[in-house]
Parts: sequence; structure tokens; C-alpha cells
Amino acid sequence: MKSSPNLFSNEIFVKTNADVILDETLRNYEKKGIKSILIIGNISDTYQALEMKYRLTRKCLETCLRHEYPCYIETKSPLIMKDIDVIEKLNDKGLINIGMTLTSYDEKFSNLMEPMVASPKKRIETLGELASKGIETCLHITPYFPIITDKYLDEMIRDASKLKIGYVICAPLELSSYIQGQLFSRLKENRDYSFLVDKYAELYLKEGRRLGARITTSQKLHYELEKRMRVLCDKYGIGFWSFTNPQFHSARIGKAYRWRYPIVQDYWCAIKEKGEMCMTDALQLAKKFNVDNKYLKALERYWQSGELFKGITGMIGEKTDSGIVYRFVDNLDLDCE
Repeated sequence: MKSSPNLFSNEIFVKTNADVILDETLRNYEKKGIKSILIIGNISDTYQALEMKYRLTRKCLETCLRHEYPCYIETKSPLIMKDIDVIEKLNDKGLINIGMTLTSYDEKFSNLMEPMVASPKKRIETLGELASKGIETCLHITPYFPIITDKYLDEMIRDASKLKIGYVICAPLELSSYIQGQLFSRLKENRDYSFLVDKYAELYLKEGRRLGARITTSQKLHYELEKRMRVLCDKYGIGFWSFTNPQFHSARIGKAYRWRYPIVQDYWCAIKEKGEMCMTDALQLAKKFNVDNKYLKALERYWQSGELFKGITGMIGEKTDSGIVYRFVDNLDLDCE
């Protein structure tokens, strides 16, 4: 948007015709027979304060309802309850899933990392209120801040289970050069959390791994986290959505996600069941979903480059005359006890 990152929370661009463009787009999709799932709020929160003036998110939800188009909302704001009437109508048709993000129950840390955002307790309570109305919900423990989030994982998952939230997602903090500078600067200025600078420098800059332009924790540490999450979720009887270690995945796919594209989980499970899979079989699996040619071309590219299962345990790729064949192996446990 040609704006400085430093102005991210202060300079707001209002897309006043968002619902009109969405309506035109969905009409075009209907003509082409395309239906996937619309993700709302995965870059910036659509339920920020200014939403109460412009009501663009509400208008977009009404557009989705009118077209019976599935959507997923990710937010940190209790303001979502202002649209509960539209959300319930979408839910009656199995067209919506809602996620609320949480990093910990540490109020001081939350205020430091997430200024101008509702308290952690208020967020999970709001998600519980949505769940009580029969709406499919998900608790996002994202980003997971090593050391800080660790202290509260058990309590947060326990509370999510008590509130009948559908499932839990957990993903570690990722650092771009800009985020790293901002994070370390903010931590250094706070005596309660300044000790984290050295800890994170070791976990990320020394021991971490690069994902594109960002650095995240090591594969071993990520494996340990997801393994712990599965144990805790089993303990409290709630599903866990695992991103990179599908053997720990236990979440039930929501109704709105019946329109999704196939994800790594789908290929991993199919290969585990069959023992191996070539690209032709993968394309046949993909076509059972509502995919387009753009997706199929991307799948072929990722499959042949070996990128599809990069960092995923339990899977190895072997080059053959006809391309890459992936095989399941059950001896890749990283021994994280």
C-alpha cells in the first residue's frame, strides 16, 4: 500500500468498495463453477476499530451469504460479535469457521507485543461464546513465543476444551529482518523480557532454519512443540491441527473446509496408506477436490522440485525416470523425549 511498516497500525487504508468487488468476483466464480474458501483477516484484522464505522467486513459477510460462499475469519477482536446474526446464518448453511489468535495468558507480554488488542482472556472467551452457538471454531496459538507461550500451553488448551472450541492450531514465531529488529528492540526496552533477546538469538539466529525470507525455530524444536501439543490436546479431548508433522494431526475438518483445496495433510495421509505415490496419482487425488489448473500446475512444480514435503517428517522423495516418487517411512522420529 506504499506505506511504511512503522505506520502499519496508524495509517489505515479503507477499501470502501470491497463488498462490491467481492460481489463481482463471486459472480464471476459462479459462472466458471469455482468455489473454494475465502480467508478473511489473515494479514490484518478486519475487526479493527474502524470497522464499526465502515462495516465493510459485515457487508462482505452478507455478500458471502448471498452467494452461499464459504469463508473463514481470523481475528483477535470481540467486535466480531457485532455480526453474530450474519455469522449464524452462514453457519446454518455450513459456510463459516472462525479462529481467534492467542500467544499466551501473559497480559503484560500481550500488551507489549499486541498493543490495542483485546486481552487474551477476552479473546478466548469470545471464541467460546461463538462455539456455544454451534459455530465451528479454532484457537490459534500463533505466533508461539518460545519460553513465554510455554508457560501457558496447558492452561490455554484446557480452557479451549472447557469452552467446547473445535480444535487448536499452533505455529512458532517467524522472524523477517524487519520483525527481528522490531522485536529485539521492544524486548530490550522492557526489563521483564529483555532476557529473551539472547534466548531468541540462540534459538533463531544460531539454531533456527530459514523459510524463504524468514527464520523460524529448528525442525527438531518444531517437532517437539507439535508432539507436545498433540499430547496436551489428547489429554483435554480437543483436536489438534498439525502443520508440519501430520502424524500428530487430530483435528476434524469443518463443514466450510469441504470446499478447500487439498493440502499437504491429504497427500501425506494418502502416501502413508499406500506406501508411495507418484505425481500422476497426486494429480488424480487433487482433482477429487474443487481445484483449478493454476493449482494443478503449482502442485506439479512443488512435487517435482521436492518442495512439497520439505521439513515434513515421515516422507522421503526419490528420483525415478518418470519423476519424483514419495515414500512413507516410519523411522524418522526425531527422538524428542
